Amino acid sequence: MNSNDNLKRGVWHVSREYNGIAEAGGLKDVVAGLSEALIEEGISTAAILPRYGFIDLQSLNAEKTGIRFGLSLPDPESVEVYRCRHRGVEVYLLESQRTRDKRAIYTYTGEEERADPRKQKGTGHWDAHQINLMLQRGALELALNVGAPDVFHCHDGHSAFLPAILRLCSPYRGKLKDSRALITIHNAGRGYHQEIHDLDLAARLTGLPAEVLSAGVANGAADPFLVGAAYAPINTVSEGYAEEINSGQLEELTGGLGAAFKDRDVHLLGITNGIAPQAFDPRNPEHSGLPFAFDPARGDLSGKRRCREHFVDLLSTERDVRSGGDRRIPELAGLEVFGSLDHAGDKPLYTFVGRLTGQKGVDILAAAVDRYLSRGVGMQFLILGQGEKGIEGRLLQIAQRPQAAGKLCVLIGYNGQAAKYVYGIGDFFLVPSQYEPCGLTDLFASMMGNLPIVHAVGGLIKVRPGYTGYSYREHSVEALLAAIDETLADFAGDAQRLERLRRQAFAEVFAHYTWEKVLREGYLPLYRAEK
Repeated sequence: MNSNDNLKRGVWHVSREYNGIAEAGGLKDVVAGLSEALIEEGISTAAILPRYGFIDLQSLNAEKTGIRFGLSLPDPESVEVYRCRHRGVEVYLLESQRTRDKRAIYTYTGEEERADPRKQKGTGHWDAHQINLMLQRGALELALNVGAPDVFHCHDGHSAFLPAILRLCSPYRGKLKDSRALITIHNAGRGYHQEIHDLDLAARLTGLPAEVLSAGVANGAADPFLVGAAYAPINTVSEGYAEEINSGQLEELTGGLGAAFKDRDVHLLGITNGIAPQAFDPRNPEHSGLPFAFDPARGDLSGKRRCREHFVDLLSTERDVRSGGDRRIPELAGLEVFGSLDHAGDKPLYTFVGRLTGQKGVDILAAAVDRYLSRGVGMQFLILGQGEKGIEGRLLQIAQRPQAAGKLCVLIGYNGQAAKYVYGIGDFFLVPSQYEPCGLTDLFASMMGNLPIVHAVGGLIKVRPGYTGYSYREHSVEALLAAIDETLADFAGDAQRLERLRRQAFAEVFAHYTWEKVLREGYLPLYRAEK
């Protein structure tokens, strides 16, 4: 019997993000990576997303399916379905008037604020719950129209009510009775659960009975993770993060989720994410997106140095261009450039890519950068991301100081090509997260010979100090400084150790963290599990 016989109808990923279509955080990479791995395994897969207003249907070659249905959210709402193929994966885009109006996935943009001052840039959408339920109920309606998958894979709180709706609400409980569901928690932090405090609104949006919602109440709100976990297996994106939640170590940061699971006899499973290493393999510029090849597995980094020189030139050119009121550098499109780097290849370059938030430890990072620049230590920093205004402002303040000239560059925004450069040209990659469900950036950096320095929490414990990178235990400026000091000493006096670490970090990704391996050893058993 073929091991995939009970997945003949395939897997649908229900998500707010997808790489190359709707991008915000690491969720996009996981959903796309798993989807493509399923296709390679010969298993039919599809992704179900909202069609946000910024998604260009023409560039995706998306077509109308002719499928249209109505939902009560709680007011009547019409949903139209588009379909496209993206890297072999079938993608369905669910469009309503409310999704067409959105210029970003989770928050309002400056453009929206200028049009309506009530929609302040960076604040969450007022109708986030309606969007989430349009996605979940819309996925089930779509299944009624085109045929149901074996598994609905529900990503994060945005889709975690779906298993309960599938099992309890008409007509799904009858017509989709042969389908099952899986919930994956990508971030269990406070503010990420998508809980609904108004239980009456929750009942009207989900269609679920009051007693079902009440059984999933925590902190006075209906929590999708707790409601959904009664009807589907539930996992998170690393063994370390699952253990931290199950053991109660993260109660304050997760709003008591571990205790709530324990009270309901729910055991959270852990499956560490993978990556598609070919996309970050610097030996092949066609895939890596870098202009020059290099090979961390053989200690050949001459191409890395050339990439660094090229990117520093791009930064310099962009400053000159923008001072004249124009923008011509596609590698930096969508980014605001603050500060500068010089060509000093004899100085180690420390890099960061991610959300500029306290959860990502950027407040700690900013303080560390400030101290090093104040001391005049021979090193450089390159930081790419966007996030909390206070943290962005702090970094920009540091970048404008005279001692930062040529030593610190901050890129505000996100650009995938620029991110590839940051991963590729750095010597050391900083991941100072307060907590981290998995972490993918450390893997991307490891592929490119950029050794990770991580706060050893959650999924970041996969970085093995002295073998594939550096780590520290205490979430403090002093602990981060001590870890960076260790790398400075190695850079100055132990080139052989650095080369060995780079080789081992590169090989570790292929050995343990490919999507093919993660799918076969982690997710396929869950897809086949009955709840």
